[in-house]
Amino acid sequence: MKSILVLVLVFAFNLFSKADQLAYITKEQADKAVKFLQDQDELILWCACCDNDKKQKITVNQVYSEFVNYQHYFQVILEGKDENGKKVRIELDLAYVHFKKGKKAQCVGKVLKFDCDPCTKAFKW
Repeated sequence: MKSILVLVLVFAFNLFSKADQLAYITKEQADKAVKFLQDQDELILWCACCDNDKKQKITVNQVYSEFVNYQHYFQVILEGKDENGKKVRIELDLAYVHFKKGKKAQCVGKVLKFDCDPCTKAFKW
């Protein structure tokens, strides 16, 4: 019985740890990401390993970082408009943020050389 409980807990930890890989990051990582993202016109937000998560294309208006009031972590904030023109403010997980490079969407976290698994290879923009 104990071994089954341990197995379930390990599985649950792995599942949830994929969900927030690069949401809380260092100040240096946040600064690097903000600088990179400010040059983008549009981004696709998509967690390929999350159940029922749909790709969201967001037009970039502003990108900045904020201290999260937990240890020394920061998060990157995106303000822009969704495909319906609705204004959005989104706290990003850089493992699931994709930018256009040629005709493909690339993971921001991977391109910035942050340790993450976007759960997908580059895909058609």
